[in-house]
Amino acid sequence: MRKMVHGDCFEQFKNIQDNTFDVVLTSPPYNRKRNDKYEHHKDVTNDYFSFLQKSIKECLRVCSGNVFFNVQKNSYNRSDVHKVMGAFASEIIEVIVWHKSNPMPNPHVINAYEYILVLSEANKSLKANKTYTLNHFTTPVYSSNPYKKIHRAVMHPEACAFILQNFCSKNDYVFDPFAGTGTTGVEAIKLGMNFYGVELSEEYFDIASKRISNV
Repeated sequence: MRKMVHGDCFEQFKNIQDNTFDVVLTSPPYNRKRNDKYEHHKDVTNDYFSFLQKSIKECLRVCSGNVFFNVQKNSYNRSDVHKVMGAFASEIIEVIVWHKSNPMPNPHVINAYEYILVLSEANKSLKANKTYTLNHFTTPVYSSNPYKKIHRAVMHPEACAFILQNFCSKNDYVFDPFAGTGTTGVEAIKLGMNFYGVELSEEYFDIASKRISNV
């Protein structure tokens, strides 16, 4: 099964029953406020903490297994990201660090990593598919992103693949409520998994729909 829905994920959540999906893998907007990543999305959220909290609560509700929630702290959202980690301290079973080998230079401390929060109400710990799986991985910045003229924050396919290959199984039902251009769906389908994605932007939805239909 592969499915993309165009719309607001919070409206779509209302139509999804509890524990529908085996896995949630998603990367919501980061509230950068400079609007330098998305051509078709205004990355400004007045109450980012509430946005993250609502997103995580709904992801946990519809997922019977693990929620992999990717977020990068920055100067605009740092306190909200750390606050939400505290709010879900009981549900966070692991934090995976995604290290960038060639991050963007700047005069301050260079932000070279992102969090992938692993949350679950069913599991007490994160189990990997093979022995000696680390809780961090490295990729370069996704400079070859084919959609960077309209979406500069496309998740690196290697990041999706790391999560799906190491912590998920063939035939799992994977959900991404912030599907963007559909990278989670593409990587999930390649590995024999089922996928359901929701995307608010019509332009990104069209790209994602075409990509997952062509895998």
